[in-house]
Amino acid sequence: MHVGRKLAMLNPRTSQFRVGSGGLPAIVATDVAAALGMVEPGIGREMLCRVWWPDGAKLTAHELKNLVDEMMREEWARRESSMLDATLAVAMRGSRAQGVYATAHAARWPRMIVREHEVPVAASGYGRVRDAVLEELASAGLCQACLGRGEVANDMRVYRICKDCSGQGHLRVSERSRADLCGFSWKTYREGWASVYDWTFQACTDDLHRAERQFQGAMA
Repeated sequence: MHVGRKLAMLNPRTSQFRVGSGGLPAIVATDVAAALGMVEPGIGREMLCRVWWPDGAKLTAHELKNLVDEMMREEWARRESSMLDATLAVAMRGSRAQGVYATAHAARWPRMIVREHEVPVAASGYGRVRDAVLEELASAGLCQACLGRGEVANDMRVYRICKDCSGQGHLRVSERSRADLCGFSWKTYREGWASVYDWTFQACTDDLHRAERQFQGAMA
């Protein structure tokens, strides 16, 4: 059974008044909750809830944002440290270190701390990227035009194949769509924030897949 179907068992159910023959199903909600509790705490587990159990994820939405913010700060600091090392290398070795400097400069992210009214504050762009990445992952790649159905209906309730996803139900988010999600112009996103988005999205995706494997292992 797919991870999403298992976690859906934690959602509220409608009342049923059918008379059954008794007995318990092989897997019940308490089994799913126990398996989820065995997943390593962190971004992966929070993303697992965000994607497949949104009602539960609302309780810890702030925690997920804080975890992603911390991850981005650590990566920003790592890249700044590489830039400093490259600058020192140029000072000591001259032209022989130009390649190291060029690589570090190309990998550098926008400033994380800016000053507004002489007060240091976190650059808002990182919060925008974080929220956009979480929103893209939470959509599970579903086409937003048909919500994953592959078909859309007109005013007469006549269904036709969704043109946006060609009936697939899934749609890869384009770079321009990502810029729109962040609220950046295309030029600003491409020149300053695309690498931040790509890295953050991949890191969160890796953590999510790791959490899915741990969850499946716990269910087994």
